[in-house]
Amino acid sequence: MQSLFSKIYFILIVSVFISSCTDLDDTLEAPSDFYYIGSLPIPFYSNGNSDLPSINWGSEVGIFNLNDSYIGVGVNTQTGILSWNENLPIGESIIYVTATNSAGAAIAMVTFLHQFSGQFNGGYNSDPSATSVTASNLNILFNVDGTMSITDEGNTVNGTWNLDNSKLICLYSVASVNYELAFDLTYSVPVNPFLEGYKKIAGSTSNSGFARLDYIK
Repeated sequence: MQSLFSKIYFILIVSVFISSCTDLDDTLEAPSDFYYIGSLPIPFYSNGNSDLPSINWGSEVGIFNLNDSYIGVGVNTQTGILSWNENLPIGESIIYVTATNSAGAAIAMVTFLHQFSGQFNGGYNSDPSATSVTASNLNILFNVDGTMSITDEGNTVNGTWNLDNSKLICLYSVASVNYELAFDLTYSVPVNPFLEGYKKIAGSTSNSGFARLDYIK
């Protein structure tokens, strides 16, 4: 009789324990209301951090992780603050971040807009096969809106620029002659930005000179 009572008591204790665990599991909540505010314009060749995201962790604070490997982008796993460095590609990068706790996960998206601009100084020569320049006869100030101010052989005029299939194309006129500059833009954390390319009369199929300009911070 005592043995039967002990078994019944044991079953009751186990049932109460299981019930309490089930109730505890029911109280766990996954993260919600997770977001970053707006898109983030980023100055050319810079590094920095985002603001804190907004999030409701529910019943348990968890961690943040990037959903993918993004060039030049990192995240603080404890705070969710995003960081970027000088490797960030020019243009729009859409970043996805996951917030996770033991009950589940939530995903937020933020847009980085790395804007090209700045002062570049250098020169060009009349030898398209050259790989260096000795003259300082070409300076360009690029604006975020796609306009530019260019000084070519002492003549300062306005022009336009755009990125086309990774090529930086610049158009301007001096003394009623239309010119085109086609550059490759190179930059990274250890490499100060520079432009290398060719100058030609707009519409011509022949390059008239090699050009090299360096970024002036």
